[in-house]
Amino acid sequence: MGHVENEGSQSGAIDPALWRGMTQRRFTRRQAMGFAGAGLTSALLATYGGTAVQAGASSVIGSAKWWKKQKLHHVVNFANWPYYIDVLAGKHPSLEHFTKTTGIKVNYLEVVQDNASFYQKIRPSLAAGQYTGYDIVVLTNNNPQLGYMVQLDWLIPLDRSLMTNFNKFAGPLVKSPSWDPGNKYTMAWQSGWTAIGYNNKQVKNPGTSIDILFDKKYAGKVGMLSDPFELGSVGLLAIGVEPSKSTESDWAKAAKKLHQQKSDGIVASYYDQSYIQHLKNGDIEVSMCYSGDIFQADLNSKYKDLTLMLPKEGAMLWTDNMCIPKYSQNPLDAMTCMDYFYNPQTESVVEYYNDYICPVPDAKQELLRPTGWNKAALKSLQPEIGLPTSVTANSLDVFPSTKQVKASKSYYNFKSQDEIDAWNNLFLPIIQGA
Repeated sequence: MGHVENEGSQSGAIDPALWRGMTQRRFTRRQAMGFAGAGLTSALLATYGGTAVQAGASSVIGSAKWWKKQKLHHVVNFANWPYYIDVLAGKHPSLEHFTKTTGIKVNYLEVVQDNASFYQKIRPSLAAGQYTGYDIVVLTNNNPQLGYMVQLDWLIPLDRSLMTNFNKFAGPLVKSPSWDPGNKYTMAWQSGWTAIGYNNKQVKNPGTSIDILFDKKYAGKVGMLSDPFELGSVGLLAIGVEPSKSTESDWAKAAKKLHQQKSDGIVASYYDQSYIQHLKNGDIEVSMCYSGDIFQADLNSKYKDLTLMLPKEGAMLWTDNMCIPKYSQNPLDAMTCMDYFYNPQTESVVEYYNDYICPVPDAKQELLRPTGWNKAALKSLQPEIGLPTSVTANSLDVFPSTKQVKASKSYYNFKSQDEIDAWNNLFLPIIQGA
């Protein structure tokens, strides 16, 4: 793929694959936060309570009556993460087709470097009741900012009548998710797993359990993530508890198991995005990982030894979500654009470039046998990608099996600042004392 060719091209530079792969994106977001969860904290309510009341006063925004009054302005400002959409010669084939068929121009802006900093950028405008400059923003479900936006009434409820493609083609992982029942505010962009990666030349009998991360046989050769929320979640899975249903008592038990893992000398280090390089180099043999990293590394012939495991205990699923911030100047254009990406032809083009968990299962058939404009688009992208579309179509990392969907676990949604503090007090010392 094009991103593989760029690898190592500049000494010290960030490989674009790490931006498109989960590693850099995921860690950058989580590092910026220091904690995660979708709940609104009491501290936030205390600080911005007046704003919430102000926003609530104009709650007519997003009502059926309000939506009927909206007009197309033939422009939409779309804020997304870097390296997260199809690109060819500096243009985006999917967006070019959207503009050609709808007449809506898309100003596509790669301005979301992490949830926290982007939220801080748009918060003052929202608090003042002003347009943020963006009609679509992409935020992650397991970071607090999305929850803040919902609780402060800073997102426009979507018009269900304009979600034709979504209602028909959205997959089970993204329809009425736990963080947004009924998809009142969000439509998924892409998803990914936090799971286990291992070197299949060094690890001959990995089994199917998360216990491999705690096996003394791999002492000094196991990588763990330095994100406290990811670390705590894997600890919970290891003791047989679903993170989304866990209690503070469960957290303490998970922390105890993780402390024991560390005391036993099993952990080589607690890594940020650098874990993937250590896994490639053979410095570690097994590691917590982000599924996109392993998929993209495996596409590089130099790293065919890396294998992704979704353990029988489950793998943590995260999702990036499209939503419309309040006071958007082009909400009807935004709804039109968001639903456009749920057309299987469109999503096949995006997915061929992205290699994340696809929110549109029917895009698989469009990758194998294109039926429209995507045929020419996929063909034009192939020299850049360097692989047949069937590789993406047949990947279980991109189009999960029913078994994998069932194995996907949701993160715990914090309900107060006290819960966030309790979590951090348990899991941060494990990382910081390394």
